[in-house]
Amino acid sequence: MIDNYSRGLTLSAAIGAGVVAGVYFAFATFVMPGLRKLSAGSAISAFNGINKAAPASPLFMLVLFGTGIVSVLLMIWGFQHRDNQTAIWLLVGAGLYLVSLLVTMMYHVPHNEQLMKVDPHDSGAAATWTQFYSAWMGWNWVRTVTALGGTISLVLALRPGR
Repeated sequence: MIDNYSRGLTLSAAIGAGVVAGVYFAFATFVMPGLRKLSAGSAISAFNGINKAAPASPLFMLVLFGTGIVSVLLMIWGFQHRDNQTAIWLLVGAGLYLVSLLVTMMYHVPHNEQLMKVDPHDSGAAATWTQFYSAWMGWNWVRTVTALGGTISLVLALRPGR
C-alpha cells in the first residue's frame, strides 16, 4: 500500500497524464485531420499559430511538465519500494508518461520548430506539409498511446489494497 503523500502524487499524475493524452488524442483525431483539409499554406500557418500558443499557455505547460516531474518522483518511490505491489504500476505508468514527454521533446518540438521556418506561400510548401504531416501523425500516435497507457497504469496503482 502507498502512503497518502504517494497516493496524492499518483492521483495528480494520473489526472495530468489523462489530460495530456486527451490533448494528443484531439490532435490525432480532429485537429490534424482538420488542418489537412486546408491548403498547405493555410495548414502550415494554422499549425504554426497553434504551436506558438501552446508554450505560451502556463496552465498547459504546468500540466505537461508538472506531470513529468511528478512521474520522476513516482519512479523514485517505485524503485525504493520494489517489494510493494503498487510499485510496478507506478513504474510502468510514470515510465510510459515520461516516454510520451520524451517523444514530444525529442521529435515534435524540433519538427514543429522546423515547420515554423517554412514560408507557407513558398512553392514547396505543399510537399513540406505532406511529408511533415505523415511523420508527425505517426509519432503523435506513439505519444498518445504511451500517455494513455501511463494514465491507465497510474489509475490501477490507486486501487484499494494496493
